[in-house]
Amino acid sequence: MKTLKITCAEKGVLINKAFSFDFPVEYTEYEQLSQQQFYHQVRDQDVIIISDLKVDEQILKNNPNLKLLALCSTGYDHVNVDLLKSKNVRICNVRGYAGDAVAEHAFILMMNLIKNFGAQLNAVQSGAWSEGSVSFYLAAPMRELNKKTLAILGKGEIGKALAEKAQAFGMNVIFSERKNAEKCREGYVPFEQAIQQADILSLHCELNDETRSMIDQNVLKQMKKDSILINVGRGGLVNNQDVVQALKNNEISGFGADVLDQEPPAQDHPLLNINHPNVMITAHIAWATDEAQERLFSIIESNINQNIKGYSQNLI
Repeated sequence: MKTLKITCAEKGVLINKAFSFDFPVEYTEYEQLSQQQFYHQVRDQDVIIISDLKVDEQILKNNPNLKLLALCSTGYDHVNVDLLKSKNVRICNVRGYAGDAVAEHAFILMMNLIKNFGAQLNAVQSGAWSEGSVSFYLAAPMRELNKKTLAILGKGEIGKALAEKAQAFGMNVIFSERKNAEKCREGYVPFEQAIQQADILSLHCELNDETRSMIDQNVLKQMKKDSILINVGRGGLVNNQDVVQALKNNEISGFGADVLDQEPPAQDHPLLNINHPNVMITAHIAWATDEAQERLFSIIESNINQNIKGYSQNLI
């Protein structure tokens, strides 16, 4: 096999480890290219490895021999799939590496929020407990997960992993049908029934034209006033301003997220400036356990080796 040119344009998102390819390569890597640097510095490659950068007509023009685009993610809503396929460029993503990691993260968020843990910790750190007159200081109501209803939107690897964990804690788990679905599949609950029954609603579905801003004012008003919304799926699944208003109006009691519609977010992003005691937002790290990062790297490496050798693996 001839020597192939491979560039990793965003190595900084991966563990500090060297790729091992099964064929001769001329390999180049960059910690993190900007989109403009991507245009100017990556040319005449056979394989490109990216995370968030966009491959458009200009990139394809710069790389006329491009055979494979290897993604460092499961999601590919930032990829123009039709364009790449029209140029006979294969696209592979990473699957099955972070199901438990992301499910655990969602579980941590919902457990903290149902206990109003932020307020409980603040009571200690602010000195309110020390100034109290009794042995305990309950800063806000706390509830149990046992017998609560968890509605999961998305029955993929992560949704199923979360369901197993929730059931082990005695929760009633239901899977919601898609919003505006004409019929309800077996094993699912109609969307409106699911959101109305949910003590906790957890989002694990794809972001597309049908799901963008699906959690809006109309949905939030149908949820229980003491319910909690969790989003570790995609930031664009929720309408930011509607979530802010629902929290301010006490239409839901808590919100936890690991994703936002803009990443990294602006400092004035509405979901980062909610004056509410029961909001927890982390910086898109649910996938990033040590174990998951090892699996992620191995899958990317295998995806490239297998697809270049002619075996289809994790193709979109």
